[in-house]
Parts: sequence; C-alpha cells; structure tokens
Amino acid sequence: MKHPPMHIDELVEHWTILDEERDLIAGKRDATRLGFVILLKFYTPHDRFPRGRSELPDDVVQHVAKQVQVPASELGFYEWSGSTIEYHRSQIRTAPGLSHLHDRGRHQAGWLAGREHRARRASA
Repeated sequence: MKHPPMHIDELVEHWTILDEERDLIAGKRDATRLGFVILLKFYTPHDRFPRGRSELPDDVVQHVAKQVQVPASELGFYEWSGSTIEYHRSQIRTAPGLSHLHDRGRHQAGWLAGREHRARRASA
C-alpha cells in the first residue's frame, strides 16, 4: 500500500528516538536495530505493533534508518514473525515508563520540529 508523505513535524514528533529510549536499542544491530526501533516508535502512540512493512510509510522508514545509521533497505531482512520479533514486542511492552517516554517525547519532539523547520527555512 502506498502511503502519502508525512508532514515533517509529524515525522519528527512521532518517529524521533528519544534519549530515554536509547537503552532499549543498545546492543541491537542492522535489520534487528531498525526493526526494533520501528516497533517501538509505532507502539508508543498506537498501543499496538505494525503487522508488517506495508503499514509503514517510506519516509518513516528513511527517518528512523537515518537515526540508527542502518540503511532503510535492511528492513527487508527483519523477520515479522518468529522468536526475535516476539522478544522485541515483549521488551517494548515491559519497558519501564513507556507512557512516560511518550509524554516527555512530545515536548522534545516539538522542540526538534521547531529547530528543523527553522533550519529548512534558513536554507530555502
């Protein structure tokens, strides 16, 4: 399914990794790292996990991939069923303070969105 482009403010607000989330990501590499972060960032506002790659707009995957320094194409190697994704889901569901991260993230993401917007206007 083709998704319309996401507005940059929405992309930054919902898909930017917060400092408090970095401990959850530590130790994961490549497709596993990218897939985990996408699960985490999707779960936080939706209270559910994506069913697969088709639920994810390309700009979301690109934005997350840039942050975790993994090529977006690596998401093709993430397994959407099996023990790894079940472990990732468990880690996310039991992460201490996940709702707190989301609330605090809105403030940080708003600040980041403003900064990025000003940078884009300055370069135009």
